[in-house]
Amino acid sequence: MNRASSSSAGTSGTTGRRTFLGHAAAGGIVAAAALVPVVAAAEPAAAVGVAKPKPKRVPSGVPNVYNVTDYGAAGNGTTDDTRAIQSAITAAQTAGGGAVYLPSGTYKTTSTLLISGSNMTMKGEGASTIIAAAFVAGDIIRVARASSSAPLVANGLFTDFAIRSTVKKTSGAALAMDGVQDMRVCNIHAVSRVYSDPNNLWDSFTFHDFTIVVLENCKIMAQNKGITCWGNQVGADIWITGGTLCSFTPIGVHVGGGVGGVYFDEFLCYLNGTNVLIDDAIGGTANREIIFNEAVLDGSYRHNVEIKTNGVYVLTFQNTWFSNSGFDGQAGHPDGCLLRVHPGAILHPSNVTVSGCKMFNGFGSGIFAESGAWTITGSDISLNGQGTAGGYGVLLDSDASGTVISGNSIRTNGNYPSAKPTGVGVKIAAAVDDYLITSNNLTGNGTAALQDGGGASKIVDLNLGV
Repeated sequence: MNRASSSSAGTSGTTGRRTFLGHAAAGGIVAAAALVPVVAAAEPAAAVGVAKPKPKRVPSGVPNVYNVTDYGAAGNGTTDDTRAIQSAITAAQTAGGGAVYLPSGTYKTTSTLLISGSNMTMKGEGASTIIAAAFVAGDIIRVARASSSAPLVANGLFTDFAIRSTVKKTSGAALAMDGVQDMRVCNIHAVSRVYSDPNNLWDSFTFHDFTIVVLENCKIMAQNKGITCWGNQVGADIWITGGTLCSFTPIGVHVGGGVGGVYFDEFLCYLNGTNVLIDDAIGGTANREIIFNEAVLDGSYRHNVEIKTNGVYVLTFQNTWFSNSGFDGQAGHPDGCLLRVHPGAILHPSNVTVSGCKMFNGFGSGIFAESGAWTITGSDISLNGQGTAGGYGVLLDSDASGTVISGNSIRTNGNYPSAKPTGVGVKIAAAVDDYLITSNNLTGNGTAALQDGGGASKIVDLNLGV
């Protein structure tokens, strides 16, 4: 155990701290430390039966470091390290914040690790640092304020470790946050299995009652849901970005209501049951805005993106890739759509924007819209309706008035690899009014290029193939 003097930077006992600080500088933790106020070193609480380490001085601008091995953690995969890790967390919190450092190793835990203090960092050494839960129910790491009246837990960084479970969990998340603000989660592998390992995690990440969360370059896989977020809509914004990947989960991302904004950027979500589900089922109120930019939504067993009643006010897709939906049903429209929007799902009176997107290979339709005033431009919506019943490139139905569809390639829907009973480029249903459909390429669709049954207030002109 490291028992270094606090005044001598040259003693052998400082090796663990030097190693950590070297890696931290390389990995960006020094920059992140600007979010964490420097606090004078304090006497950490020791685990039962473990000698209390002496406080260590660290350079100005770097948070106090609490190495879990100094508190008795073995990291050998068999020793129960729960108490040692919790002791390091408690010591950092008592000091007003600090960095809990987990060197490479597998840390067995038998109950939830709790963090209720602000200005906290938890850092490992990448995929070689593994927190391995050995209990069935409950969160593995939980960041939450002590009570609903307590201040939000603020200024946290969780980075460079993996979270797994050695037993099949029945509830709880790998990392749960409740009542937090200004949190950054990066390079965390919350995965149920790696190659042949069993699918053990229940949920990967859950975020509730939050203000500003960034989820960056994380890997996600679970039995139930990958990312779940719901909140109170007052600054409840979350960025899912930087190469974050979610796969092999029944619901990849569930935006469950009351979220201020969700921003998907450089995000890959594939081979989930439903890649992204947006509704008010948990939070009870609509979400404010959801923006996809340069995201990849691929290979869902049902819909790639499904938005249910009272789902969201404003919805935007920019340069987003949709492909391969409806694997389990395979019958075609209305199931297995790339983008399925239910009646009453879009609440803002302006529009839904789809710009520069690639949408193809849906067993059902490309876009099935029963609400929202849409602007669809510069997109390729092709090769959909591959299921036995076929489908549409774009279907506007029910309350989807006020739409502009212009400058798109909407081709070969319901006609690949062979003609289907339904294969229409664009269909406008009877209840739709106030729309403009112009300058689209509608060639090669199986049944018809355009079926226009909408109202009298419209411009439909200059579409190739009509």
